[in-house]
This record gives sequence, C-alpha cells and structure tokens, in this order.
Amino acid sequence: MASAQRIAVELKVSITQKGKIFEGKAPEVIQKKMEGAMYSAVMLLEREVKLKTPVGVFGAQGGLQSAIHGEVQGKGTPVVKGIVGHQSKYGDVIEKGRRAGKAWPPEGALLRWIEVKFGVSEKVAKRIEFPIRAKIGKKGFPGTHMFEKGLDENWPKVQGIFDKAGFEIARELSE
Repeated sequence: MASAQRIAVELKVSITQKGKIFEGKAPEVIQKKMEGAMYSAVMLLEREVKLKTPVGVFGAQGGLQSAIHGEVQGKGTPVVKGIVGHQSKYGDVIEKGRRAGKAWPPEGALLRWIEVKFGVSEKVAKRIEFPIRAKIGKKGFPGTHMFEKGLDENWPKVQGIFDKAGFEIARELSE
C-alpha cells in the first residue's frame, strides 16, 4: 500500500504602491478613456441610425439623414453624455409614426413628396394634397423607429466599446 505524501505549498504575495492609481492620475486616465469610448459609441450609433433612416425626396444630403448628428457633451466633467439626435421638423414623426385620428400634416408639407412620389407637377400636387393629408390624419402611418432600432441592434457593440475601455483603464492604472 502506498503512503500518502504531503506537499507543502508556500504562497507569497507582495503589494507595491506604484502605478498611475497611486500617483493620483486615475481621474485623468478614466476621463480620457471614457470620453474616447463615448465618442466611438456615438459615431457608431449615428452611422447605424442614418443607415436605417428613409432617404426621402430630398435625398441623403438634403433630407432627414443629413439632419441626424451625434455629439459628446460634458467633456472634461464627471458626467459625459453621448447624444444621437436630429434637427428636423419631421424627424420625430418618421421615427414614431402618426397615430390614426390625430392632426393632419401641415398644409404644404407634403407637396414635394407628392411631386416625387407620384411623378406629378406642382399644380397636380397642390390639388391632391388635401385628400392625402386627410387620409394620413384618419389612418396614420407606422414609424420607422430608426433611432430605437439603431440602439437596440447595436447595444452589444456599445457594451463592447465600454468593456474595452474598462480593461484599458485597469491596464493603464496598473502601469
């Protein structure tokens, strides 16, 4: 019968106080990495929202796509925010849609769309605008949800951007 052998393991741990965290540079490192991550996330989401946005009658350069922009606010402060939004009078309606029985689109707002969509002259567009506005007011239309889908579909990528920043912060603080 074999005899049991005992093996002794000795564990030694030494802690040194060196690195940026002990030099008081942690806030600066964290700020820099978080701002960079926020900028990357905002640019990703801006691009993805634009890809999901209808081009419309004015094309990408003059329509809703051109009014979508991303911005990082609060650089250099403890609260850094990333915003992807639009500067368009009809962007919210395209995003959310229009419920049935609600207000009609403003008079004149659909003229260019009617001309391009139906291939008619301005004169004909003016004549058929009223019934189209009435139908939209009565029946509504679904939204495209380009902002909502852009965020939902890219959330794992956004999380990955900030996870990577967290690892970079930890690595840089330990150097």
